[in-house]
Amino acid sequence: MTNLNYLGSAKIAIIVSYYREKLMQNVKAIYQRDLRAMRSSPFVIITFLALCILPSLYTLINVRAIWNPYDTSEIKNIPVAVVNRDKGATLAGKKLNVGQTVVNTLKNDHQLNWKFASAKTAATKLRSGQYYAEIVIPKNFSKSLSSIAGSHAHKAKLVYRANSRDSPMGGKITETAAKTLVNQVQTNFLETVNTTIFSKLNLLGDKAQSQKAEILELKDWIITLSNSMDLATGALSEINQTSTNMAAILTGLKPVMTASQNVDVLQTTNTETISSLHSVQKTINKAFTSLNTNLTSANSSASRLNNTLKQLNSEVGSSSRSTVNTTLNRAISQVDLLKGQVTPLQSFLKSVNSQSKLQGLTGLYNTLGNAVTLLNSVKTQLKSLKSTLSTTGKLTSSDISSTLTSTQQITSNLNSALSQYNTSVKGHLNSISSNLISAVTKSQTILSELQQAKGINQDYLDNAIKGNKLIASSTADLDTKLTSYQDDIKTIANQLKLTNDSDIVSIITVLQNNPKTMGNTLVSLFNVKDESIYKVSSFGSAFLPTYLTLSIWVGCTMLVMVLHTTIPRENRRFRNMTVHEEYFGKMLTFGTISLIQTTIIIFSAVLLLHVQVESLFIMLLFGFLTSILFTTIVFTLASTFGNLGKAGVIFLVALQLAGSGALYPIQLNPLFYRVVYRFFPFAYSVGGFREAVGGPNMETVFTDAFALLLMIIVTLLLGYFLKARLQRFTRRILSDFSKTGLGQ
Repeated sequence: MTNLNYLGSAKIAIIVSYYREKLMQNVKAIYQRDLRAMRSSPFVIITFLALCILPSLYTLINVRAIWNPYDTSEIKNIPVAVVNRDKGATLAGKKLNVGQTVVNTLKNDHQLNWKFASAKTAATKLRSGQYYAEIVIPKNFSKSLSSIAGSHAHKAKLVYRANSRDSPMGGKITETAAKTLVNQVQTNFLETVNTTIFSKLNLLGDKAQSQKAEILELKDWIITLSNSMDLATGALSEINQTSTNMAAILTGLKPVMTASQNVDVLQTTNTETISSLHSVQKTINKAFTSLNTNLTSANSSASRLNNTLKQLNSEVGSSSRSTVNTTLNRAISQVDLLKGQVTPLQSFLKSVNSQSKLQGLTGLYNTLGNAVTLLNSVKTQLKSLKSTLSTTGKLTSSDISSTLTSTQQITSNLNSALSQYNTSVKGHLNSISSNLISAVTKSQTILSELQQAKGINQDYLDNAIKGNKLIASSTADLDTKLTSYQDDIKTIANQLKLTNDSDIVSIITVLQNNPKTMGNTLVSLFNVKDESIYKVSSFGSAFLPTYLTLSIWVGCTMLVMVLHTTIPRENRRFRNMTVHEEYFGKMLTFGTISLIQTTIIIFSAVLLLHVQVESLFIMLLFGFLTSILFTTIVFTLASTFGNLGKAGVIFLVALQLAGSGALYPIQLNPLFYRVVYRFFPFAYSVGGFREAVGGPNMETVFTDAFALLLMIIVTLLLGYFLKARLQRFTRRILSDFSKTGLGQ
């Protein structure tokens, strides 16, 4: 039994091998016969050359025709009528005719073939198709625009009419041009309004450009003030606190001077003087403690200034001029703040040291004096940097290095001052009042010296106390006023940040008017930067995938229209061949010609049109896959269903072109197409070619290629199993149809 099974299996294998070998031989015979027939005569050769070349013309002609339809050089000959009926208006005592300004601008504009005509002529030629569109500037155009200066502002209107019947694409092009015209009108009117009304408040419009630097500096200062508002109010609070403390300190010293004044160094005892000094001892010690607090605060301000200079150093190579200028202004403000903190401390130490003559106080006084000198130097350097930025538009790290070194030295000096206070001065200051008491009881000479100095120190203390009280009062008032204006300053600063430094008119508008109203009415608050992930250089290159796919399908259709899908069975060699042998043999011939067509289509587009191709390999890969698939589909339909199949080929190309996303996004199509487009070969063929043109996403490349391979296999299997089964049915339908005399 086992031997019988083995013999049966071997017999089956031999039979399968025999039929497979016979199939291959017969397929090869059909293919070789067709190749010989192609070379049988010159006319046949010419015919086959034409079949190979003609499909490429479909791509060449159509892609070139739509290469860049929106470019000025392409659409400048499209006639568009402009009818100006504007009667003008008066704005701020000046005559204004925006319509005429627009006409004058368009005469120098060659975006379209502008035709300036009367209303009657324009309407007549628009209806007859001589003009593609008409733009009418109404009588009240200038009046409506100028209404913004009044209490009843309203928008002006331009009338746009298009003849979409004669050229739908022409209507879209002229519609785009009309929108561009509207933007030009808005820009021109904005300039007119600003130079006529708003610039009168501070600058005449014709001087705006000459004062550009001053305007930009004012803009930067307002933005800096807004950004530094919290810093400014904080600084005023610190100055107010420092001045109040200084007044208290000097007030505490005043009884000491009064006590020395009341001492009779020659005859009177020192009892009352000593008692008076004891009464202010606590006040003096409290004042000396405040000195430590103020030194610590100044040290923190110096660190902030140093950090600001480091930030400025990092911005010079990467940030805009406006950002660098803002940081410079903040640094100057911090220098002024720090100087305001250090100078009163220096004055206080001078007053105290004039009495005690302590070496530690002298050293601390000199350290603070060096810091003030450096602060003055840094402020001068920062102003010089601002001047350089205004002139050259940029700074370098070498420009800032000297200033950065100075600020680091200031921080070092104030750190040293705080250290000197804690190690050398603090103990002496705490014992000054005790030393003064001891001096009264032990030495009349010291009291005499105090008596001699009383006039000078009394006047000095009175003036210093009044000055510090005045500073405290003024800073408190200024802090209150700044806080009340803080919201308005920030609103103006935010509007100024949206303006471009080159648009002086818009900056003046913001500075001199209500920014919100003017911005919403006349100015676009932002620009759109166009960026493309897969940039395609031209409209024609973007449409190349669609026309490549169509050309390959058209090539396959031409083949089934011109060539036979059957073998010449009258020839004895082919008489007994099976349907399957005929199917694969003839398909091999059609596929070879289609591959030649596809190669010519691709290389003619690349070499003659110079289309953008990011990957020629991927383009050829999808070209060959598409060619094989389309040959399989078209040949199977034509060979199985005859002329009915050829009609189906035409139907399929129309169905796929509309519903595969080849022309428009699939989301714009009806629901039916959005569901079934995944089964259309066009979708994956066009998708693959797009990857080759714009730049490949390999995941999409593999997906589309796999889909095409799968469709090739499915189509071959369907053709293999259905052709033999449907052949009788198809022949009967075609025979009956032919007998009617209406078809072949």
